[in-house]
Amino acid sequence: KQINMEMFASYTYLTLYSYFIQHDTALHGFAKMFLKNSQEEREHGLLLIEYVTKRGGKVVMENIKKPEVELSTAKNAVEAALNLEKDVNQSLLNLQVLAGEKGDGHLSNFLEEHFLEEQVDSIKEIGDLVTRLEMAGDGLGVIYIDNELKKRFGGEDSE
Repeated sequence: KQINMEMFASYTYLTLYSYFIQHDTALHGFAKMFLKNSQEEREHGLLLIEYVTKRGGKVVMENIKKPEVELSTAKNAVEAALNLEKDVNQSLLNLQVLAGEKGDGHLSNFLEEHFLEEQVDSIKEIGDLVTRLEMAGDGLGVIYIDNELKKRFGGEDSE
């Protein structure tokens, strides 16, 4: 289930990336950030696949549901990303509780080492971005934030 959740998160971030590179949106800093997030979530899915198989388990791939995100403003998209990160975090916490109930300390340690702290950092970072977008409003404030994201994530003015 967690592998599917990570792949869904990757797919959702890819949807956000594609929105921001469209000619009528053209916010390439946001696009680069969401592409990086998509790649990270995919890597998390692969890490879980490797972990399951290393422990002798069998991975069963399931359908990845279509992301349903409102893509009308940068703020809407970032709020969707924040909700997604919270959902992924809760799913990881549920898995950790299950590992504890089953006495699987190895899985608990694996989740803490590779996922949980990073999730908290992501929630904080995206939450801060929502706050900054609320303060900035529409227009030039969004462009300013986009330029900051371009510098941070290496975005170009055109893709």
